[in-house]
Amino acid sequence: MDLTQYLERYAITLNAQQLEAMERIQGATLLLAVPGSGKTTVIICRLGYMIRELGISEDQILTLTFSRAGARDLGQRYRSILGGEGAAPRFSTIHSFALSVIRTYERQTGRRAFDVLQDVGAVIRALFRQVFKSYPSDNDIADILSAITYTKNLMLNKEEIAALKVGDLDFPRIYTAYEQYKRKAHLMDFDDMLRYAWLLLKKYPALLAHFTERYRYINVDEAQDTSKIQFELIHLLVARWGNLFMVGDEDQSIYGFRGAYPQGLLDFETQYPQGKVLLMETNYRSTGALVASANRFITLNQERYPKKMTTPNALGVPAVQEYVKTLEDQYRFLLNSVQKEGKETAVLYRNNESAIPLVDLFERQGVPYRLKEHNPLFFSHFVVRDILDFLALSEDPGDGEIFEKSYYKMNCGISKENMIQAIRQKKPGETVFHALYTLPGIPEWLVERVQTQEAGFQRLKTLPMNRVVDYIEHQLGYGEHLAYRVEMGCREEQLTQKMEILKTLAKREETRDGFRRRLSDLAAILRGETESKGRGVLLSTIHSSKGLEFEKVFIIDAVDGEFPSRAALEPTEEGERLMNEEIRLFYVGVTRAKGELEFISVGQKGRYNPTRPVSRFVEHYLGRRPVAKAAEKPITGGKSPGKRGLSMGTASVRPEVMPKAAVPDHWGVGTIITHGGFGPGEITALEGETATVRFERAGAKKLNLAICLSKGIIE
Repeated sequence: MDLTQYLERYAITLNAQQLEAMERIQGATLLLAVPGSGKTTVIICRLGYMIRELGISEDQILTLTFSRAGARDLGQRYRSILGGEGAAPRFSTIHSFALSVIRTYERQTGRRAFDVLQDVGAVIRALFRQVFKSYPSDNDIADILSAITYTKNLMLNKEEIAALKVGDLDFPRIYTAYEQYKRKAHLMDFDDMLRYAWLLLKKYPALLAHFTERYRYINVDEAQDTSKIQFELIHLLVARWGNLFMVGDEDQSIYGFRGAYPQGLLDFETQYPQGKVLLMETNYRSTGALVASANRFITLNQERYPKKMTTPNALGVPAVQEYVKTLEDQYRFLLNSVQKEGKETAVLYRNNESAIPLVDLFERQGVPYRLKEHNPLFFSHFVVRDILDFLALSEDPGDGEIFEKSYYKMNCGISKENMIQAIRQKKPGETVFHALYTLPGIPEWLVERVQTQEAGFQRLKTLPMNRVVDYIEHQLGYGEHLAYRVEMGCREEQLTQKMEILKTLAKREETRDGFRRRLSDLAAILRGETESKGRGVLLSTIHSSKGLEFEKVFIIDAVDGEFPSRAALEPTEEGERLMNEEIRLFYVGVTRAKGELEFISVGQKGRYNPTRPVSRFVEHYLGRRPVAKAAEKPITGGKSPGKRGLSMGTASVRPEVMPKAAVPDHWGVGTIITHGGFGPGEITALEGETATVRFERAGAKKLNLAICLSKGIIE
């Protein structure tokens, strides 16, 4: 039976690009598939063709993906499309495969390798207390675990680890303690499996031969999520037979924080000189208008192969941008919109915490919703704890324990020695503030500051809930403490968002006790302790929405300085890397929509909002900002799908390179520019492309104007 008969037997219809991928069985192949192009169908149909028509044993085929859910879904799709006849090939996560390498080594040699560390979080928590002599927050633990995964998957060396910034934590110290602990206990963690499997396969030829003899055909799904160590492991497995089929899309690589390494896809032809790069460019999901906008937008990504996404679908309606006056109006607008919608709808956002005000409002109004992921870390963050401590201190200014946790966050010059003396000498019924400013030898300036602070806390106690968080930030010195935390490494946009959420939630409550109870109730919901209400609108981060599709999508909190982040707006090599990843993330978000897409912005149409400037990504997507044309090399060879105008690629596909923009001749000292993250500023010095710019809010910064212009950072 030939390929045509095979497809007819299972009622499968494929286009020319999909067919070429199906026929590519021998050798190394990278299949780049745009969103909605049917990549899973091609993977499954190709596997069935290999086994049922070409007679390749299913035992010789290994298909790797990067989550248990992904492996399970592939197995289910295989049976769904091809039926239950015959055995299926192995679908495995790459970590599960790595563990099988380690266990096979143990059986071959009679040696015990390592036991798997089951609760890494508990170990990190204990080591944190031991190393730093303090108690970590849940956010600290999450940040450290993420950095450990990043470190191991990108195979960072000692110097790179020493330079790694993780908020305001001393990550190298805790990482060193963690590695020492595992060595002594003869343990390995989840990501160690990858490195140990790679090292064992390199060191023991018999072990490598065992797996290369067994698996002669290696398939990799979601290849854009592959990390550096995973690329190395896969390269060892395919070295003998050379049969590798990788499917992914470098334009959808969005897990850089976990160590995803899209450069591995860009280097494919260098790694496999005899290999081919194929394209699937037909999006069957979205309307013509949405596809055209997304195709134009993604050319902003500087780390990509040239592709042209098209669709046979109707033009449909273009994406729209809705303007509301306040953040609360944004949530009310969404509430009203989803109540009217009869279609499958999703609200997408960059950060998990964007869901909290929506969950709160939907719960209050009894609106059905589903929460894609449950992440309660917001409620244990230091910002939330600090605001609650300030409120508690206003209610009981004699509480020495709370004062000890809060005094240095008031920005009024209280030393640790002052604090200890005041708490020790405080009399029953006396406030800690009074005990402090009546201590012998306290300078007059400090007396005045502490008295002012005490009066401020008295004032806080009387304020309505809609003013308390703002008052703590601007009148009690907490805003200055947040600025200090930013200087120490915390991301400003993340702290700002937390404060905005607290202000929103506080405005919906009448009492302090009600505010505390609401935070507790929401924490339980975000932990998954209560069931989502019905099958209504889906609330999801863009990361978690990958692979899903919806009739209508709302994207919220797309603000310059948040999405893209301030770090991505920095004119540095790291800023450029982050910018490309955030461009890809936005692209993933907009390509979830099948028919309708709306952006919700706070402000007034046509006017710049300095506190919540509309994301340049939205402006680019809607065609309001020009997208610089990247230099594309022609794609040669392959089959043409015909009149649909789709390009087909095999050899000589190369990543695009985005040229720098020219600095306008009339720009010089005194020119006023606007920066997406820093706002308006004046050029005070200029040498070539490098300028010193004094910003009203951020002070003096050195910028490469050409890079900033090409990335759309300044105008």
